[in-house]
Amino acid sequence: MKIIIGLLGTMGSGKTTASDYFVKKHGFYRVIMGDLVREVARKEGLELTRKNLQLVQKKYRKKYGEDYFINLTIEKLKRSKTKKWLIDGIRVPEDAKVAKQNNAFLVFIDAKPEIRYESMQTRGREGERKKIIKEFKEDEKREWKLLDFKKTLRYVDKKIENNKSLKDFYMIIDKIIGKLTKIKKAE
Repeated sequence: MKIIIGLLGTMGSGKTTASDYFVKKHGFYRVIMGDLVREVARKEGLELTRKNLQLVQKKYRKKYGEDYFINLTIEKLKRSKTKKWLIDGIRVPEDAKVAKQNNAFLVFIDAKPEIRYESMQTRGREGERKKIIKEFKEDEKREWKLLDFKKTLRYVDKKIENNKSLKDFYMIIDKIIGKLTKIKKAE
């Protein structure tokens, strides 16, 4: 019984928190697509800013195809010996399409902009400097356009609104795993 979940979401919505929970609580093997992009950026000697990472994605997708990073991800997952795979950080429509072709269940995580802004200010991720909320919203708008994120959302199977407590967030994830497990057992 193989379960494949793809995570996507807005900036600072809780994707990493969800991803960590899938790994620690439910035993998923995870590939973080953003880590693959950061790895390429480091090799090119670039500072790990959101803008540079977006440019790297655009460059490599143009050079090697829109499915470049998702194919790297799928290859890494296939090398694992587990039956539970997690794709963390689906961004563009082609990522979602290829994930779905590999029978992934796509989960979109969102939260109110103020919550996401605060989350990003406190997490201290490399390449993310402190910003004012206006800059945060401009970054998000640019990213949605660059990545054609609205089209990506068409592939989503489940949306989670992460506006409540961490306990509530985890309960929703547990319910998703429970439903997927039942479905897979029935197949």
